[in-house]
Amino acid sequence: MDETVDADHISDLPTFIIHHIMSFLSPKDVVRTGILSTTWRKFQTSFPVLDFDQNNFLVKSRVKRVLPFNLEDMMSRKNFCKSLRKFIRFVDASLHRFCELGFPMQKLRISVSLLEVKESSPLFDKWVELAMENGVKELDFEVITDKNSVNALPQTIFSAKLLTSLKLFGCKLEQPSHCANLQSLKKLSLDEVYVNDQMVQSLVRECRVLEDLSFFYCFGLKRLRISEAHKLKSLILRFTYQELESVEIAVPSLQQLELSFSRVPRLLDVAECPHLRKLVLFLPHFNDQEFHPLISKFPLLEDLSIISLETLERIMISSNRLMHLEVYNCSGLNRINVDAPNLVSFDFEDNPIPIVSTNAPCPLNVLFSNFGDIDTHWYLNLMEFIGAFNQIGELHLSLNYKQVLFNIDEFRSCHPSLPLQVESLSLFMESFSLYMDVVPSEYEILLDGLFWIFYPKNLCLSPENWRYRPFVMMYPLEDNSDELMDRWPLLPQGDLWLRLDWCFPWFYDHLRNRSTNCSNGRQIKCWRHFLKGINVESFDPLRESSEGDLWLRLDWCFPE
Repeated sequence: MDETVDADHISDLPTFIIHHIMSFLSPKDVVRTGILSTTWRKFQTSFPVLDFDQNNFLVKSRVKRVLPFNLEDMMSRKNFCKSLRKFIRFVDASLHRFCELGFPMQKLRISVSLLEVKESSPLFDKWVELAMENGVKELDFEVITDKNSVNALPQTIFSAKLLTSLKLFGCKLEQPSHCANLQSLKKLSLDEVYVNDQMVQSLVRECRVLEDLSFFYCFGLKRLRISEAHKLKSLILRFTYQELESVEIAVPSLQQLELSFSRVPRLLDVAECPHLRKLVLFLPHFNDQEFHPLISKFPLLEDLSIISLETLERIMISSNRLMHLEVYNCSGLNRINVDAPNLVSFDFEDNPIPIVSTNAPCPLNVLFSNFGDIDTHWYLNLMEFIGAFNQIGELHLSLNYKQVLFNIDEFRSCHPSLPLQVESLSLFMESFSLYMDVVPSEYEILLDGLFWIFYPKNLCLSPENWRYRPFVMMYPLEDNSDELMDRWPLLPQGDLWLRLDWCFPWFYDHLRNRSTNCSNGRQIKCWRHFLKGINVESFDPLRESSEGDLWLRLDWCFPE
């Protein structure tokens, strides 16, 4: 009988195809390919994407990575220095070995933590120069160290004609002695980099095909001006320090802009960006008088994110072009007026419940967090908010309460109408009485109020905030599991079963219990009369936990 041997057809593919396949692997898996065979060792050695991360050389049980804020907290300085030397030797040898092959370099990424920059700077300069000599197209260089000791990049980096992407972290950019010649650079990202105003203007002016520019918490800037960038499409500005006095952006080609400042500069001028389509604002001290004139400058705006504008009280938007709107964590907000007939998504999270007027056809995705008493006034505000929208897609309620003070008679006298439909409700509940058991009657009052407002098709009960009484946990099967399954038929999870803590059996019974005094004499019947069925859809366990999210399907039947 002839034996058949599986042939390795993959190894016979051209090298460039093998390298393309390897580009989808993680750096660790790329290294592992070298042990498959001599042929694969050659593929791995000539792979033009070089990714070196010092984290892979640290023994987790003995050494932790150096960060700017915990240089003195290392478990073992000696072990760290030893791993650093090993990492540097590996990078140096690997770079030289690749360069000797004569292949062009596609990408070089180096991430390293240092205690002392001066000792390693010459070696870093040599690595960068080797990459430049081999025509590197993407350079990602990350040096994590004390901010008082930064690594200045060599001048040769400004002559990298083939470089298309440059990402720097923890470095210093010094003014070159000659004009920069980064004629192919399309993406520039500076993260915790020391750079001055003149250097930025020079880079923007000389990088004529630059399309994507990002500043993340950089130092040394006082008067930032971005202009003469004729190809620039995306600009991100994130700053936390107080030195930045003014920001001027005059880029007619700009399409995406993010402004994130812990303190808004005295001068913020972005008027000359008429083609802007996406705007992200994270400006804690930006008020109504500043916000509305700003967004009025962008008539083509399609995507707007408003994040942590803590002093903003009103949002007044009228636009036929706006398609996506996000409003997050605006603690002072009390009124919204949105006239956007072409809006396709609207996310509203962690804000107060405002007065709303909308003309928007899309479903709303909303998250409300409540801290304090939940009274009838809170329910009325929630119902008025929900009723202002044509559709509610996903509704998330995170309720951290002291006590529930819902009065059904008071509520029905103000709103004698049927509940509103909600596609999906995710419920997170937690009492402030963290060290006390919460009795089911409190949840009963809470849920009664919610189901008088809306009826969800899908209901998710999450244990995320149930610190002491999770809704659902998963345990091994017990002898009485048959009785459990007969009463609450849930989906099995392999050799485990859902053991329902007291909250869910009570919740299940509460939904189905129509013998409760539910006010049959009123004009509108209690919500229990319209609930026709409860089905368990799924249980999604949390990672490395016996807890999880329980999804229920609720079938309702309301009169037309």
